[in-house]
Amino acid sequence: MSEIRRGALLSYLTIIVVNFSGLLVTPFIIRALGNSEYGLYLLIGSLAAYLGVLDFGLNNAVTRYVAQCVALKDRKQEPLFLGAALVVNGLAVVVIIGVGAFLYVNIGIWFSDTLDSLAISQARMMLLLMVANVIFTISSSLFTAVCAGHQRFTFSKMINLLRYVLRIGLVLAILNAGGGAVILVAMDTALSLIVLILNAFYSIQALGARFNLRSLNIQLIRGVLSFSAWVFLFAIIGQVQWQSGQIIIGRIDGPESVAVYGIGIMFGTYYGAFSTALTGLFLARATYMTVSNANSEELCAEMQRIGRIALIILLLIVGGFACFGREFLLLWAGPDYGPSWGVAMVIMLAYTVPLVQSFANQLLEAKGLFKFKAKVYLVALPLGVVVGYFLFRSLGLLGMAVGMAAGWLAAVLIMNIYYHKVLHLDIPQFFVGISKGVAPTFLACMVIGGLLRMVPVPGWFGLFIQVSFFIVFYCLLMYSFGMNSFERQEAKSIVERFRWNRV
Repeated sequence: MSEIRRGALLSYLTIIVVNFSGLLVTPFIIRALGNSEYGLYLLIGSLAAYLGVLDFGLNNAVTRYVAQCVALKDRKQEPLFLGAALVVNGLAVVVIIGVGAFLYVNIGIWFSDTLDSLAISQARMMLLLMVANVIFTISSSLFTAVCAGHQRFTFSKMINLLRYVLRIGLVLAILNAGGGAVILVAMDTALSLIVLILNAFYSIQALGARFNLRSLNIQLIRGVLSFSAWVFLFAIIGQVQWQSGQIIIGRIDGPESVAVYGIGIMFGTYYGAFSTALTGLFLARATYMTVSNANSEELCAEMQRIGRIALIILLLIVGGFACFGREFLLLWAGPDYGPSWGVAMVIMLAYTVPLVQSFANQLLEAKGLFKFKAKVYLVALPLGVVVGYFLFRSLGLLGMAVGMAAGWLAAVLIMNIYYHKVLHLDIPQFFVGISKGVAPTFLACMVIGGLLRMVPVPGWFGLFIQVSFFIVFYCLLMYSFGMNSFERQEAKSIVERFRWNRV
């Protein structure tokens, strides 16, 4: 099995574990902490998420430059570049510590109207631990990016998978022992440190990664920053897109509303993870195709091939959640969390087009054209935050999500024009190609889903039966009428490998 296939398999296994752990553990966390402390946990997580983007986009830069060195068989330049990347990583750590200190000092002032003194004290402790967590995480990403540049995904993906499996047991043990939000954050921070150590060891020992700090080239450091700065800016904008909503809601309505909105955000990000787990493996592939001067027809064909696979997976999730998601949330989290379904649906629908076009995003990075996208989103997404703020006043949590999604979709429209005009990708043909067979089959599945909802079987058992039938009908219809011959062959090979492994 190729490294990309193994990486994709491990990525999806990790997503399944992460989603399963979220589905399993989150209700226990909500009930153990209560809506207020859980909302505080999400609120501080939203602030810490801003720190997580302060790696200056280094992960993507390392993957791109290492992939170039591998494609050109130039291992002499790799240590020079990695030395420059290590310096940039050090600068990022200094900035994160500085911003974290600023947040620590001001958190009591910002949320004085909605948090009491005990909650502010808890928030500050969680923030300190999350700052350490972010530092360990971005440093670990430097080494996973080296693995990705060499298209060696197995080790780092396996470590990540084991991390989340271990986390399930630790979270349940902490909650059963009466631990609170601060202990949960401390546990996550410790796991991040362990992952950092293991990834660094593998990159240095197995892949021979070397960091030349003696021959630092200022021009090379500037080159790293000039590429990664726009990726970094885009990452900041992405945090503004979804995390700002939680901060605004926490400032106006308090942590209980943050908890309800945060659950919707959580399911929206779970949705996106299913696609990015696949497409995130293809930055090195896009770089190789760019270095080898692949023409626009070849690039568009690759984008369509990946986009169809992503779309088939995404439509199963969004269709199932549209039909049965609200009932699931009411059973899973409680009657207070019904509005979370609308928030999650808005995010899922807004995410779908950019997720199936992720390969175009990888091409932008490979060609060094990412700054245009960053500029577009820099304007569109903050406007979405403003629209969401005003809609929240009149429509509540759903209004916040709709405003955010409106800014996102405006940016997506502009980027499709750019892909067509500048990258010379045939975008109309792309949409025709990914929809062929898939769209009518999906509509038929939604009709079946609607009929299944009419069957009066209440409770978890009824929901399980309905969802199971929907998945079976979706897979059968999509395989028979939605997939093309290549996709059917891929599906068959996966099933055959699974049967062989079981034997």
